[in-house]
Amino acid sequence: MNVFLDTSIVNYILDLENERKDKIWQENIKYLKLLKKAGANGAMIFIVNPTVMWQINNVTDENRKEKLIAKSKEFAFEDFTLFFFPLTFPLFFPTPEQIQNIETICKKHPKLEDDKKIIADACFNENIDILLTVDKDLSGQEKIGKVKIMLPKQLWDYYESIQLHQCRDA
Repeated sequence: MNVFLDTSIVNYILDLENERKDKIWQENIKYLKLLKKAGANGAMIFIVNPTVMWQINNVTDENRKEKLIAKSKEFAFEDFTLFFFPLTFPLFFPTPEQIQNIETICKKHPKLEDDKKIIADACFNENIDILLTVDKDLSGQEKIGKVKIMLPKQLWDYYESIQLHQCRDA
């Protein structure tokens, strides 16, 4: 299962050992720890791309940026990026339907405008199965193209259901 990591997920993974009182944060951390184990077992491949790296490189806190860059090197790198601003190379051009799909989502949820490049890169890449995010507006889309969009708990539940199904079939 190929899982594209939204930049927010890379930030969360960097903070796995930190404690906060925020229940949503705690839930995301709980499931990210479980997902990280599944990734270590080879059940999932976690992927970042040039756009995620571009966002990380624009972090203003130099110490945090260095840690994020180091953390991102733990993940597979997919050299795929669609022609949306900001430009990152190599470029692939989206179809008019793909552009319309992203524009419609961003009109419905204006705060996703800053993430449309990440959404496009993940959702229109044939090698990606899931876009993992902590953004509830984005995860509410359920699917764009063939890519499912999930929060950490949703991905963990999905993974467990696949495991259970495979055990029944064995």
